[in-house]
Amino acid sequence: MNKYFLLISLSITLFACKKIINVDLNNAPPQLVIEGLVNDVNPATITISKSVIFSSSNTFPSVSGAFVTIKDNVGNTYTLSESSSVPGTYTTSAIIGKSGRTYTLNVNVNGAIYTAISSMPALVNLDTILPDQIAFGSKILKVVTPIFTDPPGLGNYYQLVEKVNSRLLKNVNAWNDNVNDGGTNTRRLIYSDDVDSLNIKKGDTVTVEMRCIDKNIFNYMYALADLSSSQTTPSNPVSNISNGALGYFSAHTSRQKKIVMP
Repeated sequence: MNKYFLLISLSITLFACKKIINVDLNNAPPQLVIEGLVNDVNPATITISKSVIFSSSNTFPSVSGAFVTIKDNVGNTYTLSESSSVPGTYTTSAIIGKSGRTYTLNVNVNGAIYTAISSMPALVNLDTILPDQIAFGSKILKVVTPIFTDPPGLGNYYQLVEKVNSRLLKNVNAWNDNVNDGGTNTRRLIYSDDVDSLNIKKGDTVTVEMRCIDKNIFNYMYALADLSSSQTTPSNPVSNISNGALGYFSAHTSRQKKIVMP
């Protein structure tokens, strides 16, 4: 799931009207890939790279020298600096996101302009994560269940990012509250051990980050999850970034819990 046919790594846009663009995996020219995160805990981070053809390695060439800014809807504009140790990564500690604010990303790469907009939803707290297990074929897999209470009223969207012993799992978990509006979540985080070549074992530390995301990012991540399990010709989820760039820009809340598996 590391190819940009391509798939983005996690860290997860389909709009109300779905539009999927088929990609010639081995002959498509490189495209700009932008992955941007603004949350209410950590400094904003934007990574810029170029896509590679499907048959090549998983190394995405970084893009240096871009001019990157983020502005919010209350008049603040922030310029991000490129990391000296990680080329293509742009950060600023001046932005700690706030729920209710809308953030606009602007990226200038050699005169080409790319923009994206994302609004940070209200915080829904992640209360805890509980150990669980499921049958997967002939195996019993250890899994976890994040516990949180969805507020009444439709329109809440969540992304759950899971790590085992600091290793990021490749499964994409994007949920909405259409089925469980106003209720307590009991859905497990399911992963496929044939994809991740990993079974959670006793003594492993499992970390779950819950992100409250906006609708566009939910649609993007939902399409990405559907793409990763599809047997048809892969194609890119529609990005919320303009000018033909791949990737996404997400303003979201972030809460994290960890557990040592019994």
